[in-house]
Amino acid sequence: MINITIAGDLGSGKSTVANHLINNINYRIESAGLIFRRLAEQHGMSAKEFNQFIESNPKYDNMVDDTIKEMGEKEENIIFDSRLAWYFVPKSFKIYMYVDVDTATERIFNDKGRVSESYSDMATAKKEIIERRESEVLRYKTFYNIDINNYSNYDFIIDTSHATKDEVNDAVLSNFRAFEQGEEYDRILLSPKNLIIENETATDASDDIEIEKRDGKFYVVKGIAKVRAALQEGKNLVAVKKMVE
Repeated sequence: MINITIAGDLGSGKSTVANHLINNINYRIESAGLIFRRLAEQHGMSAKEFNQFIESNPKYDNMVDDTIKEMGEKEENIIFDSRLAWYFVPKSFKIYMYVDVDTATERIFNDKGRVSESYSDMATAKKEIIERRESEVLRYKTFYNIDINNYSNYDFIIDTSHATKDEVNDAVLSNFRAFEQGEEYDRILLSPKNLIIENETATDASDDIEIEKRDGKFYVVKGIAKVRAALQEGKNLVAVKKMVE
């Protein structure tokens, strides 16, 4: 058994997938938030007090990251719900969950359970989601010299923009089981609606879909016929054989 790490975009459904996994496999969830609160309790502080303590004591900045790394080295059967867990727990099944920004905005804006992420209108929500993501990318690049947008960091990428919860949950679980057994699995599953065909007259009949990722968008290089067929059939996910970044 190995650990699982789940990273991804805001509103991509990371918590939903993590909960589905623990209901089907003998794992437990550890999130950065849970670990933070546990460390606060160990220091006899509230989460707010502990946050202020860390801010005034730079040497404790990496406590959560160090804890995740140590747990990943010593324990198994853990699902880490954390943006950087894949980096600190390299021996894991590294999942990345993508969602397009418009879908993410709609989900987050309409999710009344996100008390800390309430917005006055959709335009404000979208602007702040984009800015937060850009800030995260810059911060992790500065502190760790890693690009969280580089999909080669992950073992499995899934686009949740248009797929149902059941489709996403089933795909993650089945592909993890294949990975665990050393079997072939679909490394990249994207929504055909998010695949951009630049040459509408092309009739490429390749069975395998290959794409190029540019500026956060997905352009079809090969397999155009298969993408068109998936769109016509109303499929929400299609396997991508190769991605060039």
